[in-house]
Amino acid sequence: MNKELWLKAAAEKGFESFEIYQAFHAEKTYSWFDGQLDSFVTSSVTGTALRGIYNKKMVGFSTEKDDDSAVVKVLDAMEQQAGAITSDDEAVIFPPFEDAPEPAASSRKWVRPDAAQVKELLSQIEKKILAYDPAIRQVSFLQWTEQTDSRQITNSLGMRAEDTGYAQVLVAGAAAVREGEVKDSYLEEVIEDLAGFDADGFVKKLCEDTLAKLGAESVPSGQYRVIFKNEAMTSLFAAFSDIFSGERIGKGISPLAGKVGEAVFSEVINVVDDPRCDKTVRLMNYDDEGHPTAKKTVVDRGVFTTVLHSSRSAARMNTKSTGNGFKSSYASAVDVRPMNCCILPGAKTLEEMCGEMGDGIVITALAGLHAGLDHVTGDFSLQCSGYLVKDGRRDRSVTLITVAGNYLDMMKRAVCAGNDLDWKYYTIACPSVAFAGCAISGE
Repeated sequence: MNKELWLKAAAEKGFESFEIYQAFHAEKTYSWFDGQLDSFVTSSVTGTALRGIYNKKMVGFSTEKDDDSAVVKVLDAMEQQAGAITSDDEAVIFPPFEDAPEPAASSRKWVRPDAAQVKELLSQIEKKILAYDPAIRQVSFLQWTEQTDSRQITNSLGMRAEDTGYAQVLVAGAAAVREGEVKDSYLEEVIEDLAGFDADGFVKKLCEDTLAKLGAESVPSGQYRVIFKNEAMTSLFAAFSDIFSGERIGKGISPLAGKVGEAVFSEVINVVDDPRCDKTVRLMNYDDEGHPTAKKTVVDRGVFTTVLHSSRSAARMNTKSTGNGFKSSYASAVDVRPMNCCILPGAKTLEEMCGEMGDGIVITALAGLHAGLDHVTGDFSLQCSGYLVKDGRRDRSVTLITVAGNYLDMMKRAVCAGNDLDWKYYTIACPSVAFAGCAISGE
């Protein structure tokens, strides 16, 4: 795309300012099944989103085609949009920010394997899984993916911003059968360098998680001490992460509306939003509006301290953007989103947390997150599975149960955060968190 051509044409058309946002995604995927390479797929997509201010109205256009010959047609269509827009929000495209900090760099040290190394890895993982236990009957899924993502913002006011990220991910699934009962489990791991990858440890975790699901039963309904294991806690926290959004708080539809400065969680809970975190695979030096990002304490020892903002939500609440204006895709509108947001880990292992809990339930997986929670009130009711803990030790597996309550009320009863924060390829992550009590529905 000849960006200067588009910027010049927009200026001649009468646009007060004009922006070109481009997102690039490239992926290489090896899928393995039954002793051989099942498929090898490469793909790359560049999405372009145009924004312009015409007659003080923000208009836009999105495409996956880089066609400079369409510049007149596209700009004409954007001009016509302006007459149909009724929003009173101020339309703003930003110049470069002079006080922006120096860009942060990832601490990840990627060593890219060649095709032969990937095939050998997948072959060995499959053999190790199948040899682990007679009950493991099948490797249901086995895949290696390499992906590159980048974003660029170029506008008529001099903004030239770019971020690039990369990740290598191994995903495997195993199925176990015992007395006619079939259970499966999946495990993914971000691998910087195959030379340091513990294949045996990966296979053991996957297979033990799969075998542990066999023979799972429900439990009597009641109040239980509960630990949400890191994966389950991440799912729940991510589902409710929009409670920190200035867009929702400004409209009064977040349970945290009007609660800045108040204790909303237990004092053991600290929440940080850090788009520049160098331990993640999605390091962001600027948001999708071009605002520089920064580390922010959102909840400090249980006290809600920082509302997350895009430029629009900030303007509505007479404050400044926190650099949290992000898109869900190149073609979507900017919304307030946390980025590399986490509950800070504590010092105790999951085993130590179980020992302190004594008797209770560890929840390892949640289901129904899209339908089983209310973002306005914080109420939730979710199917889940996990295992019983008796006398501080893991007992039998548990399934067909439901955990229910109010998210803020539950978070106020948190008693400990574990040391097992694992970012994987997530932009929201949590360690395991123990709670004094949760309502469990079962038998």
